[in-house]
Amino acid sequence: MTRYFFDVMAAGNLIPDEEGMILLNMEAVRLEASRSLGDLAREAIRNYDTPRLAISVRTDDGPVCEAAFEWNIGPKH
Repeated sequence: MTRYFFDVMAAGNLIPDEEGMILLNMEAVRLEASRSLGDLAREAIRNYDTPRLAISVRTDDGPVCEAAFEWNIGPKH
């Protein structure tokens, strides 16, 4: 099994995951990134924070994938 790190990017700030999580496969990685991003997005929307959030997943070997959420409150152009 592999240790995956879920780094958060919000408001231009990188918050690195120092501990990581051992997961069985990429499906488990995708689910964890999606759930975490959903939790972050709900909190950000309540507080009118940054309009873009991302979770970049990596292993010790390098980047694996990224989950991102963007929104715009206001008139559509």
